Amino acid sequence: MRYFVRVFYEGANYFGYQRQSSVFTIEETLINALEATNHILSPQKNRFISASRTDKNVNAIGNVIGFNSEKEIIIDQINAKLPSDNSIVCWSYSIVEDDFSPKHSLKKKYWYLVKKELFEDKTETTIQEIQKICSFFEGQNDYKLFCKKDHRNTVREIEKINILKEKDYLIFEFIAQSFLWEQVRRIVGYITNYWKLSEELRDTKKLLQGSTEITNLNIQPAEPENLILIEHFYEGLEWIISQRAIMIIKDKINTALRKIEQEEIQKRTVFRYIEGL
Repeated sequence: MRYFVRVFYEGANYFGYQRQSSVFTIEETLINALEATNHILSPQKNRFISASRTDKNVNAIGNVIGFNSEKEIIIDQINAKLPSDNSIVCWSYSIVEDDFSPKHSLKKKYWYLVKKELFEDKTETTIQEIQKICSFFEGQNDYKLFCKKDHRNTVREIEKINILKEKDYLIFEFIAQSFLWEQVRRIVGYITNYWKLSEELRDTKKLLQGSTEITNLNIQPAEPENLILIEHFYEGLEWIISQRAIMIIKDKINTALRKIEQEEIQKRTVFRYIEGL
């Protein structure tokens, strides 16, 4: 049988996703767990492949791995061989055609979380204005100024960028069939710095034309810690979900949220103290 498995992970403490020699990566950890539980003999023999290879410190809820196995998938058994801190959790699987690669998803969804306070000093800024800037990036454009260049064509199509509101955060939701290296982080970096830019660099439509004379925006990509690969979309797959794994993931996320809230309370307390001096 050929299987797809959906994977949650926290990118911190790993040297990125892709397996590399002599460093601790998410992909290598997954392969070790599959080998230890006899789901695969080796990545080569079992045609192991990952849907996405995220950068260091990037997180995921729904990355996907694919492999052949003579053994029926036992999600909880695989998870028992993954790190005890639950920084990597497999949570569902699907049986697929033998020649199907997880890279061939119809589209994928990323979230980038931005604290609302980044926009608080811009009194004229509204969600609608931010959404308007985002709309310039939708459709087919040349993203050569909004990616870390490699050998690939920089013309891409972004289906939609939504702005979601969640407590103290704005969530930039990106949906597309494919993304370039650092594309999401560089677009978010541009938007969060938009009001500091020169008039020339605020002409977003012109920047997205392949004929632009500008060669570098000199804007750092947004930090990877707030980037989350949410989902790969496939047509017609039925996913068998481990409720035990879902509970582990929910607990992991709730713990992380509580930690963030506590850190914010501590910072506000310190700021109030300093302001009173």
